[in-house]
Amino acid sequence: MSILILTTYICRLEIFMRYLIFSFFIFTTSLSLHAQIPQAGIYQFNNQQSNYFGANHYARFFNSIDDFLSLKIIPYKEVNDYGLNYAIIAVNQAKTQIKIVFLRDTVSTEGKKQLIAISRNSTVDHPKNSYFSQEFSIQKDSVITQSSNNSSLAGTGNLTGEWSFNSNNSYDYFGLYKNPLIKNQSIKDTISGKYQNGMNYQFEQAFFVGQGKRPKAYIDLRTNVSEDKILIYDKPGTHPLVKDYFRKGETIAITADDSAQWYEVDRIEVRKDTGKYYSMDSGMQEGTALLQTISGWIKKEDLASSPWVRQQQQTNKFRFEISADKEFVNAVKIINKKTGSKQVLLDIWAGFKSIPTQVIQIGDYNFDGYPDFMFLMQSGGAGPNYTNNFYLYNPQKDNFEYNDELSQLSQVEVEVKSRTISSNWRDGAAHHGGERYTFIDHQLTKTAYWDQYAGMGFFVQENSGELVNGKWIDHQYKGAEILTSTAAVYQYPDKQIASLTLLKKGDYALIKGENSKFFQVEVTTASHHLIKGWIEKEHFFPKTSLLYIRNTPLYNFELIKDQQSSPVAVKIITRADGRTLQYITELDEIDSTNTTLYIDDYNFDGYPDFSLKTSSKDDVELGNFYEKYYLYDHTAGLFSLDTLLSKSPNVTVDQKSKSYSSTEFVRKDNVITKNIKKYKLVNENYILIKE
Repeated sequence: MSILILTTYICRLEIFMRYLIFSFFIFTTSLSLHAQIPQAGIYQFNNQQSNYFGANHYARFFNSIDDFLSLKIIPYKEVNDYGLNYAIIAVNQAKTQIKIVFLRDTVSTEGKKQLIAISRNSTVDHPKNSYFSQEFSIQKDSVITQSSNNSSLAGTGNLTGEWSFNSNNSYDYFGLYKNPLIKNQSIKDTISGKYQNGMNYQFEQAFFVGQGKRPKAYIDLRTNVSEDKILIYDKPGTHPLVKDYFRKGETIAITADDSAQWYEVDRIEVRKDTGKYYSMDSGMQEGTALLQTISGWIKKEDLASSPWVRQQQQTNKFRFEISADKEFVNAVKIINKKTGSKQVLLDIWAGFKSIPTQVIQIGDYNFDGYPDFMFLMQSGGAGPNYTNNFYLYNPQKDNFEYNDELSQLSQVEVEVKSRTISSNWRDGAAHHGGERYTFIDHQLTKTAYWDQYAGMGFFVQENSGELVNGKWIDHQYKGAEILTSTAAVYQYPDKQIASLTLLKKGDYALIKGENSKFFQVEVTTASHHLIKGWIEKEHFFPKTSLLYIRNTPLYNFELIKDQQSSPVAVKIITRADGRTLQYITELDEIDSTNTTLYIDDYNFDGYPDFSLKTSSKDDVELGNFYEKYYLYDHTAGLFSLDTLLSKSPNVTVDQKSKSYSSTEFVRKDNVITKNIKKYKLVNENYILIKE
């Protein structure tokens, strides 16, 4: 389809479709793009007018009659200004990262002019060494371009603009977009023929397409940021010959990484081309620049930018060195004491907090009898959430391998004798926890966990679990601090017996159970002594309270609240002697006023019960209101929660028929319907009799 035919066709689309096409173009060039992964290799800038467009839109002109927008596509001017005629793309072996480096032509006449122009540009720090580059992450076979404005290879500059990656049956390409120039303009409506004022959006774009050389699938790119030159050898191992070197500011392409000490590389250089070439479009032309590739091997340790520092800790077989600047540990070198062979670990970027000679720490971290090593990776984030990088020894390969599972854990402590690994974390002041692990069949396996959350309600929420015979046993508890000056701990819930010990104000207790007036607790003292027993509930509650206006002939009800006026407990007091009958603590966000306790005989046994208003359900806006119903058990002489009534909205009690009905409002397709259920009490159980 020709450009003219396609343009005419687009202009005659319906308004809605035109708007969608243009909106799609705008969003694909201004938001985070997910695109296919181009092949690794060498790419050349295509400055022809038939550039491929990342949104699969091939029209050079586009007019919209509804909002008067016009679009004209022209080459991205800044690419040529920088002399970026060639680009190298590398995709790592795991296909999680793509790197791009642009090679500037500084040998042709035009390239030299561009270098002079860049040198005068104050925004470029080091024009002679700026090989412009970008890094992108890959997820699910797509390039994520959101971070393109701040991701560049170390020591190089950035190209601004939006990015696009794609491929079709015959091309792999990537595009670099510049934000549009916007001008007011009188635009002709191609259907009515009338001129109307509107906005003209002019875009600039550049595309690199795979042409000519594509020698190898590059897996990484490395820039020489500090050394005058890094030697390139003809082979790895002992007694290699120097073949070439790459200079400071140059970027080298890595073709293989199957050695602990060596990289196989290509040095790609822009050189002057004096040849003459014939083009059907332009006739005979003289070449200006071409690429020359020199293949070889470099030592990984030569890429470390800082001096090597020998470490104090070592194993019987290995010693260690690090390369670190003032802020980061950049590389680790492991030397076999007997053979002299080396394993070099690059791209560490670990936080440098230790004494330079005491960074590496030795220990058996997977309990296999072989020493491993680790070092501090980073610290920060909600207090003490530091992490370490762990490298475990592989006796089959005779090298050390990074263990991601251990390295992701925070505040790791290893206990070799018990073969346990503990990890603790903190998510702000109100939430923290931890896990316990061990290695089972060489796999890191979690065996226990705990977390404590004090962000909601008066009580702290305590969750824990442990792996027993391959199955998880989970627990949910609550905890609280002692608020009185002292609190006695009893072996049983009876204050008439002698106390086990006294706790003081501020001691924290884990509540494992409760009865009407006591909490069953576990308390770990500052000296790590575990105390188990029973404490009266009154020692945990604030003194702020509010009497309810309704009561029964036998009992008064008092609402205990915290400093934020949130309900903590309901205290039930015997009216005859003023003694406490019971504390109720499972309140589930009941109303905090003293007018929302209601008295009635909800189970028709002749004894008054009570309910507390609550609106904590998600469907309250439909008119579904709930209460917590507490029924009096005359045998035990206590009140207990009735879960069926408490789960039912809008309850109406009929004393005569000993039944109750519940009305629930339900929204479906924006229509609210009313469902009514009726229950009857039979043998002290509620039976559904009508729905």
